[in-house]
Parts: sequence; C-alpha cells; structure tokens
Amino acid sequence: MSGVSCKSTSALCGSQSIKTDRQTDRQRDKTPLLLLSPVILVTPRRILPTPTIPEMLLVGVESQARVCYFGLPPEPDPENPDHWMKIVLQEIRKRCPGRREPTAAVIAECPSPEPLGMEDGTIPDDRITASYSSSGYPATDARLNDNNVWSPTSSYANSWIEVDLVESTVVSGIITQGLAGWYVTHYTAAYQKQPSSLYDRVTDGNGIIKVFIGNTNGNTPVTNLFDESVVATVVRIEPTEWVSGVALRFELLGCRRNSSS
Repeated sequence: MSGVSCKSTSALCGSQSIKTDRQTDRQRDKTPLLLLSPVILVTPRRILPTPTIPEMLLVGVESQARVCYFGLPPEPDPENPDHWMKIVLQEIRKRCPGRREPTAAVIAECPSPEPLGMEDGTIPDDRITASYSSSGYPATDARLNDNNVWSPTSSYANSWIEVDLVESTVVSGIITQGLAGWYVTHYTAAYQKQPSSLYDRVTDGNGIIKVFIGNTNGNTPVTNLFDESVVATVVRIEPTEWVSGVALRFELLGCRRNSSS
C-alpha cells in the first residue's frame, strides 16, 4: 500500500521496510523482459521456455541438424511474444531452401504423368534394387499387379526399394499395392538427381519431408501425387509403417524427358 508510515519500533519498521522492498521487487518482476542468454521469455502472465536462436532456426527438411537460416532473427517484441514467434517462423519458411515452388519448365515437361514402366516391364529387372529381400520375394517382383511381391527380411525398419531410371526423368507420383493381408500403410520417398549425387527427400509444399498415406488392404492400388514433381535418375521408396509386414508392389508416375508425348 502507498503512504505507509513507520512509527513503531525500529524492528517493526525494518520489517515493514523489507516487506515494502519485496513488493517493489515483485512489481519490477512483472515488467516484460526478453533475455537472450539464457533465452527465457518473461511476461506478466507466463514464462515461456524459448529455444536458443540456433535451435529455433533449425528446420527438419532432411534432418534436425540442417541449418538453413543465417543471420539475426527479427527484432523481439516483448509485448507480443506470440506474434514475434510467428514472424520468426515466416522468415524460416521464406529463407529455407526446402520450400520450392514448381517451375514452369517442369510443369510443361509433364502436364499428364504416365506410368514409367514398372508394371509393363519397360524398366528392366537389373534396375530394381532393395536394401534386402526375403527368399522368394525379390525386389524384381515389386511390379504393380505382379503375382508376387517384394518383401524384405524380418528387419523391416529402414528397409527400402529403389528404381534406377538411368536418364533424368520427371517423376510426379507413386502407385503402391500390397499383397493379401500384407501392405505398407505409410512411406516416404527419396531421389537422386544424378547417380552419384546425395539423396533428396520428396517434401510437401512447406519443405517438410512428406509421409505418404499408403494402402488399407493388400490388393487395391493407391496413388499419391507429389506436391511438386521432381527430376530424378533414381527413386527410392522407404516404408515407415505397415500391416503384418512390408510387402510392396508399385509403379512410378511421370514423364520421360526424351518422350515425344
């Protein structure tokens, strides 16, 4: 309270003085404050643990360790931390290379994606490889509507199957299929622009690795088109979830760059 007088004993006055000082400290504590080291945002209503600036500027395009934003963050706004965080995220999306817009050239090259040759055998057996295969279920049997299926060994985690397209090809999507009660429910896709290059991930419109929703049974084909077509020489499918086990038949959709169609 204001106007407190001290007419009692010195001990009591000292106690009142301490109490008044503590009230003043608490009032000062209510002042909004943005600290950068450690990065803790203090507001009158709540305390928000905020990641360090390097952590904030990491985006999981290929891994949590990929830094794709350099420079100072936007000017902090102690009065409106939520708005400040929104501005930071907008800057990350704008500056990070994971977010790409479809190019007119790629769209023009493949306005109507078509099967690239898994089902009809245009892609030969020696261009289809996998992390590993169970006996009797080789990678070469992973063709859409084949009588058999590709299935890895019992170590399904981190399994993959890929197709070497030899030449740069516009790839726009994937059709998947299981067999009987075995099928892949979710998967990711990766690709190489050149045979010796690193793998890039197929992403969504925000540059985040796309997890595709696969099959709900072993027989019905499910088609997934990419948010943006990619130009690739190698395409890899990586199952992430499945029923009974990994069993996969598939087709790639896109356009051969030397095709007249």
